[in-house]
Amino acid sequence: MNRLLRALGRLRLRAKLAVILSIAALVPLAGTSSVGVRLALGSLESGVREQTQRALRVALNLVLASVKEQFEAAVRLGEDPRLADRLVRSPAALGDLLERAGDQLPAGLIEIADGQGHVVGRRARGLALDRLALADRAEPIRRALGYERRVTLEPVGPMIVVRAAAPVVDEAYQLRGAVVLTVPLDAEFADRLKAELATDVIFYAGSEPVASSFIAPDGRRRVGFPAPGFALAAVAAGGTAVGEVPAYGRSYAAGFAPLIDVEGRRLGIFAVATDDENLVAAKQRAWQSILLGGLLAVALALVLAALAARSLVRPLSHLHEGARAVARGDLGAPVLRESGDEIGDVAEAFGQMTRAVRDNQDRLAARMREMLTLQEIGRAVSSVLTLDDVLRRIVGQLAAVLAADRTALLFAGEGGALQLAAGVGVTDEAALRELCQLLYWWDGPVLIEDIGTIPELMAVAGRMDVRGSLLAVPLEQKDDILGLLLVNREREPLSDPDLRLVAAFADHAATAIQNARLYEAVQAASEGLERKVAERTRELGMAQSQLVLSERMAGLGFLVAGIAHEINSPAGAIQGAVDSLGENIERLVTRAGQFARLALTPGEQADYFQLVEELMPRLSGRRLPAPAQLRRQARDLAARFAAAGFPGTEAACRVLVEIGVSGVAEAAPGASTDAIVHLLRLASAHGAAVIDPLVGYLEQYAYLHRNVVAVRIAVRRITRIVGALKGYSHLDQAKVAPADVHEGIENTLIILHHELSRGIVVHRKFARLPTIPVYVDELNQVWTNLIHNAVQALDGRGELTIETREAGELVEVAIHDNGPGIPPEVLGRIWEPFFTTKLPGEGTGLGLGIVRQIIDKHGGQIAVTSEPGHTCFTIHLPVAGPPRRASLDLAAQAAPPPPSVTGAPVARAQEVASGPVQAGSPAHV
Repeated sequence: MNRLLRALGRLRLRAKLAVILSIAALVPLAGTSSVGVRLALGSLESGVREQTQRALRVALNLVLASVKEQFEAAVRLGEDPRLADRLVRSPAALGDLLERAGDQLPAGLIEIADGQGHVVGRRARGLALDRLALADRAEPIRRALGYERRVTLEPVGPMIVVRAAAPVVDEAYQLRGAVVLTVPLDAEFADRLKAELATDVIFYAGSEPVASSFIAPDGRRRVGFPAPGFALAAVAAGGTAVGEVPAYGRSYAAGFAPLIDVEGRRLGIFAVATDDENLVAAKQRAWQSILLGGLLAVALALVLAALAARSLVRPLSHLHEGARAVARGDLGAPVLRESGDEIGDVAEAFGQMTRAVRDNQDRLAARMREMLTLQEIGRAVSSVLTLDDVLRRIVGQLAAVLAADRTALLFAGEGGALQLAAGVGVTDEAALRELCQLLYWWDGPVLIEDIGTIPELMAVAGRMDVRGSLLAVPLEQKDDILGLLLVNREREPLSDPDLRLVAAFADHAATAIQNARLYEAVQAASEGLERKVAERTRELGMAQSQLVLSERMAGLGFLVAGIAHEINSPAGAIQGAVDSLGENIERLVTRAGQFARLALTPGEQADYFQLVEELMPRLSGRRLPAPAQLRRQARDLAARFAAAGFPGTEAACRVLVEIGVSGVAEAAPGASTDAIVHLLRLASAHGAAVIDPLVGYLEQYAYLHRNVVAVRIAVRRITRIVGALKGYSHLDQAKVAPADVHEGIENTLIILHHELSRGIVVHRKFARLPTIPVYVDELNQVWTNLIHNAVQALDGRGELTIETREAGELVEVAIHDNGPGIPPEVLGRIWEPFFTTKLPGEGTGLGLGIVRQIIDKHGGQIAVTSEPGHTCFTIHLPVAGPPRRASLDLAAQAAPPPPSVTGAPVARAQEVASGPVQAGSPAHV
């Protein structure tokens, strides 16, 4: 392109005219023709693209409708009571059921699995089982057995299939198995879409075509054309693409859309293609017409160029010589007008332009001198900061630059009264103020070439012996008038350039005055500001102390509520047992009286009491079976007594079963048999009348023993809670003392038992750790904050794992939970004081900040990792204990639990490993 331009520049004017006219004729013709053709073809292309885009949307809707029908068919089949009944009664006959259903079943491969996930029946209509069949307990079957109805796309070998899975439930909604319906996106599927769309359809697995509706001239099925690059790029970005694609010797308008499964993975591409041969032929004819018209335009332009060159070259050459003279700096060279056409007008305008340039050069030189002067004045004024220095520098510089006899700067006070701030050559200040007051109310800058021509001014100026010219410019700052700047010169009158210079300088002066005032105001306010900052700092420290105290009181209330909840249950158990002890003793005395009236020998009495003492430990800890099992055992025992010759003992047998005598044999073989045999032996020796007193005494003794055991267990539980609270608070230990890390964690778990008992499983993976010196109370606060945060993140359901190990000179404690995790945008801010995601009133945002301060005080480190399903807080504590001088004393700042950063809105999660649950804490299970 550059070579062509250089070659054109070396041509003579005639040749240039020929080229230019040719281009001038050719370009409009080509542009107009091209625009027309492009508009027509663009309309055609736009119509084809819109039609293809519309066909693509309709095709996708048809695919989605087919997928929906397949899903609904799978759901209906899963809810069919006949299928559920056949799965329960005769799974082997499922094939017969599917065959008898015939055409009533949906098209595709139908697979039925039992409750264990084993495929027990299949039926396929025109499909190959070995290519599409599922293995036992495949992913769709497992999801359906989990009561999940699911439809998705899956790759199977070289093709993509639609799988719909649903659970098989009976009329009582009990799970009996699973049904999976599979339909491949193959050529048959494409033919069905083509029949409804009247356009060809292609399916791609990945980026490779696998099935289409294209038929070759010889009748063979074509797999489809490869996806073009623009389609692959658009689909990879998750969008659709429409464009022209050449294939099979023709041109197609094709639309492409991604095939994505429910997990968001791109499995392939879905495409529709429409033949656009008519559009290609129209393009060819249009461009041929444009080429022929261009050739005719070039020929006409060459003829016109030859005719126009004669009348243009000579005046243009003269105009060229004049332009070269001006370029050399000769602005006085004449430029003659030789013709009355536009070239003559250009020559005349060129002459006027040279004269205007000459005048502008003169004015520019004067303006440059003014600008240099103004720059020097502005630099001098801006070099000082105090107001008095600025004012003196302003009037001094102005007097020196303008060679003025008098200069004055006056400030406007209240009511517009002017006061002299600085001046040069001023002798009568009162007369000066009166003169300036008259000029102050005039509008804008004032230039008076001779004061004697204005009588009202001359009367005042005479008292000052002022003559000559006068210039007054107001000092303005935004919309505020600060004052007036006055200049007087007697020998040479002041001019308009002087007025412009002073007006420009007045702007600089007003800014300098305002800056000086602000500087003095800032200096005056700085000391007061420092005092206010110190006062606000003290107030902030007090507010922070109040917030920390509030956090501690909230934690104290949380602990008191939890301990009260924990103690309330065993206390209630003790109260209930004590209330029933009196009645038990009365009934036992009654039964003892009945027993004493029996004619038993001393040996038989001793054997009976020995049997009672042996049974009591086993009966007190035995759990009663279900009512149906109790009734069955009572009937069996009554039948045994009746077989021994003692009918009518159903009530006594029911008592024996209820107190657990009949079922003791499961825990201690022989004990139940000995008890029943002993009762039968006594009944045989003394008659059936002894059975009721003997069984009644055994019943009341068992109930009395159970009440005593219940009281003992409740007292042990209260003792355990009180011991944990004492160990948690360490009321009898020094501030820094050797401590067992595991003991502090266990005490914290006991204190938080009421929170953990709602459905959180606690796993412990404790290693053997040495005893280390710590701030015991503050470290317990760390465990409480982190464990309570995990409980809030789990929202009452989940798993909590606490893992410890010794890592060289450090002890490592990791607290995991499997909650939803901490969002990335929150994770970086959890240590900030007062940052919280809780609702107002639920937290202050101090919890994790205090935890970090406590760990830092111990000379340790704390870190956190989080993702959905796994969050872990890892603490490292030095085995040697805290440093001698802690950087921060947290005794007055560390707030007790609960922490207030990661609450329920900031869900956190961890992977956990199974471990033993604390003994005596069934609520953890």
